[in-house]
Amino acid sequence: MGAASRKEPFRYVMNQPIECWLEVPAGNPGPGAGKRTPGVLLDISRSGCKVRSSLNVRFTSGDTKITIHFQLNDQMLAFEGSIRWGWMYGIGEYQYGIRLDLTDEEEDILIRELEQWTLGSDASR
Repeated sequence: MGAASRKEPFRYVMNQPIECWLEVPAGNPGPGAGKRTPGVLLDISRSGCKVRSSLNVRFTSGDTKITIHFQLNDQMLAFEGSIRWGWMYGIGEYQYGIRLDLTDEEEDILIRELEQWTLGSDASR
């Protein structure tokens, strides 16, 4: 077989969703701006994540900025990104795909946290 052609980093699927908080920047119009809304982190990779929340973000073509706050190990993490897609998941629940806009330093922190988290949990890739 040839070399792997995978261009996307591994996606870590949370067997048990991890509590998170979604924050739409205060300068944005619409619901939830400037407040943290609880949600759950369903999966994550270096390039993005999937979350579910009661926050109804009326985004347009992926330009809605959002910050996701969560804790995998001991350190609380906060990363900025953009909502790429979203839909109603159930009554009053929404699911979103978020593209993370990580700096090199943030990417290193995320990778280190994910490696430590996988050693101590039943996470699968």
